[in-house]
Amino acid sequence: MPTENFKRLKTDRKNAILKAATREFATREYAEVSVRDIAERADISRGSFYLYFNDKEDCFLAVIDAYKSRIENDLLNIYKKATSIQDVVLQIFDYFTHLSSFEHGLFEKISNNLSNEVQDMILSALERFGGTINEHLEETLRNKNIEITSEVREQINLRREIIFSILLASIVEMTIGRISLDETRANLIKKLDIIIEGFGDINKLFGDN
Repeated sequence: MPTENFKRLKTDRKNAILKAATREFATREYAEVSVRDIAERADISRGSFYLYFNDKEDCFLAVIDAYKSRIENDLLNIYKKATSIQDVVLQIFDYFTHLSSFEHGLFEKISNNLSNEVQDMILSALERFGGTINEHLEETLRNKNIEITSEVREQINLRREIIFSILLASIVEMTIGRISLDETRANLIKKLDIIIEGFGDINKLFGDN
């Protein structure tokens, strides 16, 4: 991650350097971006670059970290306004759908160069979503006069993981464009309905009553 020299820079200067680096990584393949390219766009010398970052990958991780922080703030605003689980999930899906072409470029480059560390950084931006899902599920159960025991909370966590999975899968489908955006969103709504309402009569096919 950035050196102490970078952290001591004024906020405007740090943002300008990260913006320049972001532009390089978002518009070109990772392998094609050089330290010289980043330095020139940021209007700094190569020597200054190495005062701020250990190498290109270090700079890339700094870009992802800044991107993750922005996503966290945007998702937090969604959490505050959401009225249901479906609302939260669909708003998050729509949020990623309506990213600008530039942001889609960055998102694609992140996906193509996903190391374990970067993956952890991206996924952590969605962790707060999990807490909101839990709150909605627990509130729903309380409204039905169901006691929130440790066993019930475990079931809530499992359902949240399922919701995470279908949301992320839908975002991937949207990103790679295998089916239309409208169809992807419609399928997401159907999946949410099944999770929220249960499997209904289809349970009987498997001997569940």
